[in-house]
Amino acid sequence: MKPLLILLLSASGLLAQSSKAVTTATLDESEVRITYGELKRLVAATLPKEPPAPPPPAAKAPPPMPAALLSALYHLDPQAGVITADMQVENFDGEWHTVPLAGAGAGVLTVEPKNARLIVAENQLCLITDKEGAQTIKLTFALGKGGQGTTLHLAASPVASLEVEELPAGKVLRLQHAATTQMLTGAGLAALPATGGDVTFTLEDERKAAQAPLATLTDDAVVSMATYTTQVVRDGSALTEGVVTVRHDHPARLILQLPEAGKLLQCHVNGEPVRPAVGETNRVEIPLDDPATDGAESEVKLSFTAALAALQAAEGELELALPQMPLFAKQIDWNVQLPAAYDLSFSGNVDPVTDETTAPGLHLRKSLCRDQQPQARIIYRKRSSN
Repeated sequence: MKPLLILLLSASGLLAQSSKAVTTATLDESEVRITYGELKRLVAATLPKEPPAPPPPAAKAPPPMPAALLSALYHLDPQAGVITADMQVENFDGEWHTVPLAGAGAGVLTVEPKNARLIVAENQLCLITDKEGAQTIKLTFALGKGGQGTTLHLAASPVASLEVEELPAGKVLRLQHAATTQMLTGAGLAALPATGGDVTFTLEDERKAAQAPLATLTDDAVVSMATYTTQVVRDGSALTEGVVTVRHDHPARLILQLPEAGKLLQCHVNGEPVRPAVGETNRVEIPLDDPATDGAESEVKLSFTAALAALQAAEGELELALPQMPLFAKQIDWNVQLPAAYDLSFSGNVDPVTDETTAPGLHLRKSLCRDQQPQARIIYRKRSSN
């Protein structure tokens, strides 16, 4: 407004110098000349000021977990011989995520919807998705035949249960999770561990199951004998082959903790190939079927490989180990073979075999042990030519 006042005062001064008397009429007829810039500023000064723009909204905090398995409801159908799992998965931010659904040890027969993207990552069957919000995945697993347990590695889920609508006549369902056993004698609903893990489903004869208490102070299975042979070649590649004989009265599980560097190669039970459930830290779980008679034995054959340091030309040491078993084992025999050019000695928690044998290599033994891992430090030296 200051420029306007100055202009008005200037105009008043000019009028004062005029010989005419200053009246309202003369002021109305007067001309005021200003630059366009001054006019623009004068007009802008008369306009109402716009309120300040509101601050931008604060960024939304990311979800504490980008994606998760919210529920896993399993349904057992003995007539069809399948276990179906209805799983609800939610993606909270719409980005790409991998959600574990089950262990990869048990193969999936079908998946719905068919366009669901399933992969195997870190020995887990996983769903990969960038679809924001909840979605339902349905998986179908094969159920073992009567007396043959089916082991599934369940993914962690806050809601997990098993529904059974009907069981065959004279059959009961045994659920085994770690040291926990549940028995279903008919239609019903059973809670499953929210933490996930290996669960074995076994259809058993009702009469035989009634004779076996759920909790017992005796072992369900005992390793009568185990024999292993480990071969190590010059580049450090190692192959261990074993035969484990297990005596048991009811369906059981042989749990093995492979050495850290071990990779399971093959597994057979009573001459039939099986697909053991392989968990974290090389934990292998092998289901053993219901024996035909009490006190029968199952023969488990397995092999695993390992990549060790290459053998030195003159002398060196190797750290070797066998699988660790929680079952009581009467005797574990171990034959360690290296190339014939080396003389061998050892130290460890095993003993030398004094029985006469013609097989090459070191002959070691571990007797009357439970939940122990036979270990040996093998010292090798190049054999003298003299």
